[in-house]
Amino acid sequence: MLWIMRPNYDMTRASNPYKSGAMFKAREDYATDLVDIGAKPLDMYDYYYRKEPADMWSGRMDGMLAGFHAGDTLILQLPFFVRPLNLKYITEQIQQVYHGKVIGMVHDYEPLRQRGLAIHDKNSDGWLDQYSYKTYKLLFPMMDALIVHSHAFKDAIQKDLNYKKPIIVQGPFGYHFTNAANIGAPKFEKKLIFAGSLPKAQYLKHVPADWQLEVYGTAPAKEMLALKQVDYRGSFSPEQLPNEFTGGFGLVWDSTTFPTVTGELGEYTKLAYEHKLSLYLARRIPVIVWDESAPAQWVVKNHLGFAVHDLTEVAPLINRLTKKDYDKLQSNLSRVARLIQRGDYVKTAAMTAYMAVNEQNHQY
Repeated sequence: MLWIMRPNYDMTRASNPYKSGAMFKAREDYATDLVDIGAKPLDMYDYYYRKEPADMWSGRMDGMLAGFHAGDTLILQLPFFVRPLNLKYITEQIQQVYHGKVIGMVHDYEPLRQRGLAIHDKNSDGWLDQYSYKTYKLLFPMMDALIVHSHAFKDAIQKDLNYKKPIIVQGPFGYHFTNAANIGAPKFEKKLIFAGSLPKAQYLKHVPADWQLEVYGTAPAKEMLALKQVDYRGSFSPEQLPNEFTGGFGLVWDSTTFPTVTGELGEYTKLAYEHKLSLYLARRIPVIVWDESAPAQWVVKNHLGFAVHDLTEVAPLINRLTKKDYDKLQSNLSRVARLIQRGDYVKTAAMTAYMAVNEQNHQY
């Protein structure tokens, strides 16, 4: 039997309603997709108690694993910001007591995402501290297999952890949203859409006058709001957000400066499939990505949008396109949108990982 860790973020949402909805969305949709194909949910609350007594945690763990049987497999969604020691105990209990398997679904790998901070993390405790960079090199090697975004991500983790067990490449995440079955095709509009973390997207303060940019998110910078070419639309729930897009092109770009990609988070996109990629594609919005990013070749080969080296190429590119070009992209986008809305990439990778850890002579 396959189990999927289903995170419960109710306490975090109650204490901080502005906490990243995208992080919740990716993990909640992931669990929903696997439950859809028969996986059993293992519910875990998002709480942190550094000095939780052993008997209290043991009782909680026994309750979570009450339905577990010998030989079952659990997919843990990582990172999950509880006390890391709790995840260690669950993993050991499944592997040693139930003789089962534990697979790590790697949403992010912070030592590669924020290398500078990870290098200078000298004093944290990898098993007790909630946001320790040391946790990754302690917990991840315990997994019987890992699921990652891309082949580049796979290579980087194999190198960083000297990981010899199966690593399965997933590709894009699923994305569920309201009215997905009935929403119409997007219109051909020569505008760009950016939806995401605005404090991290400082380059948006410097977009040129020949752009028409529609922006969604919280805490917009005053400098960006002052630009006539920027239309700030506000913030919406992740389930409602795709319904706000009428057309245009989705910008999947992470950088500290304009127009080239700079900064650690920008470099990280060489490994990661950003969640906003799935957001746009689920709505059939063609995307513009960095040509060195992990999904660039996939986007171009499947005719889902365009890959550029820097943002000065964007306006001339859009201005050359016609409605006929846009409609041609739609035939490809409609097929991939259905795959993303159903979570088919997620389901395929999860079942491949499940087979990899449960076959004696796997070739994954």
